[in-house]
Amino acid sequence: MFAHKRGRLVPGALALVLGAALAGCSSGNPLSGGTTATDGASKVITIGSQGFAESEILAQIYGQVLAANGYTVDYNPGIGSREAFIPGLKDDSIDLIPDYSGNLLQGVDPAAKETSAEDVVAALPAALAPAGLKVLDAAPAQDADSLVVTPEFAAAHNLTTIADLAPIASTITIGANTEFEGRSYGRDGLKSVYGVTGWKFKAIDDYGGPGTLKDLLANNIQVADIYTTTPSIKQNKLVVLEDPKHLIAAQNIIPLLSSRVFSKELADLLNPVSAKLTTEGVLNMNEESNSDAKPSPDKIAKEWLTANGFLK
Repeated sequence: MFAHKRGRLVPGALALVLGAALAGCSSGNPLSGGTTATDGASKVITIGSQGFAESEILAQIYGQVLAANGYTVDYNPGIGSREAFIPGLKDDSIDLIPDYSGNLLQGVDPAAKETSAEDVVAALPAALAPAGLKVLDAAPAQDADSLVVTPEFAAAHNLTTIADLAPIASTITIGANTEFEGRSYGRDGLKSVYGVTGWKFKAIDDYGGPGTLKDLLANNIQVADIYTTTPSIKQNKLVVLEDPKHLIAAQNIIPLLSSRVFSKELADLLNPVSAKLTTEGVLNMNEESNSDAKPSPDKIAKEWLTANGFLK
């Protein structure tokens, strides 16, 4: 599934992962034309991805648009977590990578309190500036932790938002990764923000994957933490409980890049692409990636770009 996207590397593993990833395969795409944008920034771009299908598809989406507009694009897939790719951006081993706004902000500023989509995006430029990094516009699409229930359980208890769990909290079991209870949106956060207390917890360490889904459908747990672009949500008509008080930080898809390659030209090419990325659209691409046909990330990206008018 999509386990790598929220994973954290221990500090001692950072050098090994970074070295291995940056020595890995990448595919050049040399094109005719100049090597600098109109404002002098480089038009030779290495785009990284984090080691799971969604990130690889997004890297291809951004990269194919740039390649179609005169950039030379290389790909560096499978870099891993933020502890690996931020050093890569700083030392110019990679130039751009798709990331997720809330986790990015927490990664560069652990004291950050912003959780809404607007507040997180507004806080990012200042938080990234000391590292010489920038972000482009955030996409509407989010891939965030979400609390989900089966449609039958939602109907039986009239559940729409996380707050609706409060009256039945003592009767439910929440299934999630081991660290869930201690997260800001875990036991303390659910209590302080929504008054949801007294629930039982079952640790299922598969990042909302098959084991979590199996327990949810079997009613071994009544609430599960599953990422919003996981195909099982759509496939099983699961109900994502709304989070109007922003307990869980927004995780909008956002291109993160080195100041060295930032240009208005690049932003003008990629911001319209991000604007078209929706949570449902990304979920559909993830579902296609997991299908029996297992199309490659570049094929899925090309189909999406063509359907949305970015490629002919």
